[in-house]
Amino acid sequence: MLPATSRLSEKAVMAFNWGGRSNERTMAAMRARATGILMMAFVAAMGGEALAAGPAPENAPIVVAQNEGWHPLRPLFRLFGGGRTQKRTVKEVEQKKPVVRRAPVAPKIVEVPKDPDARVILVVGDTMADGVHTGLTSALAETPGLKVEKLVQRSQGLVREPEWPARIIEALETQQVDLVVVMLGADDRRPIQGKAGRLTFRDPEWERAYRDYVQGVVSAVREARKPLIWVGLPPASGPDRRADFLYLNDIYKAQVEPADAIFVDIWEAFLSEAGKYTSYGADVDGTRRRLRTEDGLYFNWWGYRKVAFFVEQPIARILGEGPALDLALPQNDPDFLLLTGIASEEETLAGAEIAPAIPIEGSLQHKLIVEGRALPRVAGRADDFTRPAE
Repeated sequence: MLPATSRLSEKAVMAFNWGGRSNERTMAAMRARATGILMMAFVAAMGGEALAAGPAPENAPIVVAQNEGWHPLRPLFRLFGGGRTQKRTVKEVEQKKPVVRRAPVAPKIVEVPKDPDARVILVVGDTMADGVHTGLTSALAETPGLKVEKLVQRSQGLVREPEWPARIIEALETQQVDLVVVMLGADDRRPIQGKAGRLTFRDPEWERAYRDYVQGVVSAVREARKPLIWVGLPPASGPDRRADFLYLNDIYKAQVEPADAIFVDIWEAFLSEAGKYTSYGADVDGTRRRLRTEDGLYFNWWGYRKVAFFVEQPIARILGEGPALDLALPQNDPDFLLLTGIASEEETLAGAEIAPAIPIEGSLQHKLIVEGRALPRVAGRADDFTRPAE
């Protein structure tokens, strides 16, 4: 037989083992019951969502949950208010077409039929002269007595094409030309290949050679006894280019004006109010718009039309015809003579001088002026102060 202490220990172990098995059975029952409840809740939640959703309408937007993976208990979490889902409605994204700004289209020029004896204006020069020709053609489109021709070589100034005088003389000899407009020099900021070598722009030797080129053009026109209008260069973008253009304008003016030709200075007309370069300004109608091209050198159609406006005035002043005639009439210039034959009040027309009138002897004028005798009184006249006889 076991001692008493051993029997007590065996009973304690058996009691402990029984209690452990009882606890395990209790925990297993609780787990089974909880699992059953969870499964019932899961089924209820899934069925509720399906009933609430119902059949999807046709063309309904597609709803997509974002940033969520699959989880078997998510319907249960939704049942108790958990698991917030962000929804995004998938729509067709309309791509916006880029806005393309079209450059303003130059108006179409329609010229009236020109008179058979219409006077001809010849525009001579490089790329800018080509634009001036377009501007003058538009300005004089409705003037039947004036038409515009051109002798233009684009991008060929006096430096690249020093034979301009010969070409001008040939044109004046073979065509009817009544007035010449010249615009040259925008491409002349470059060296001159002289007889002694390469001449650098702005050097004294370069300037002397360039003055000779300008004088050759002026002489070719004036020796043909044709009026000459030389249009100066406009301000351009960039301080160096502006300084160079002012330098060239001084050369043109110094050669043109002593030859009794007209130099048209357009510099101030294309500056901003602050005196700086600007691509914009008022056109001939007063509308503010872009007048210059993107390169900051040349003009667009409206810019050349504005240049032509300043050339119109001396043209009308010389030829006595054109839309700018009212603006171009000479003021305080008694020595200016229009080609229409209208002279200033200080000049006499061509012809024999008229001899002064001499009073005839025996006439009242002779008695008063030559003899110094008083004229006889006329009775009753205002200067008769004699008293009538009583």
